[in-house]
Amino acid sequence: MADIDVYLEAIKTFGALPQMVIAIEECSELQKEITKIIRKKGDLTNLAEEIADVEIMLEQLKLIFTLHGKVLEQKGEKIERLKQIIEKHRKKQT
Repeated sequence: MADIDVYLEAIKTFGALPQMVIAIEECSELQKEITKIIRKKGDLTNLAEEIADVEIMLEQLKLIFTLHGKVLEQKGEKIERLKQIIEKHRKKQT
C-alpha cells in the first residue's frame, strides 16, 4: 500500500477531525523534543521520530483540506523569500 493510501485510509477510518487533533499533538511533541535537544537532554533518534510523525500528519492535513498544490506553491514562495533573506544577511557580513 502506498503512503498516500495509508493516509487516506487513516482519515477514512478515524475521521478528519480526530486526525487534525493528532496533528496538533504531534506538533507539540516535536516542540518538546526540540526543546530537549537545545537543553542537551534530548536524543536525535527521538527527534527523528517526532519529525517523522509530524511529516505524516502534515501529509494527512494536505489531503483533508485538499491543499497539496497550494502548499507547494506557498513553499516555493517562502523558499525564494528565504534565499533573499540569506543574500541580504551575507551582504551585511561582508
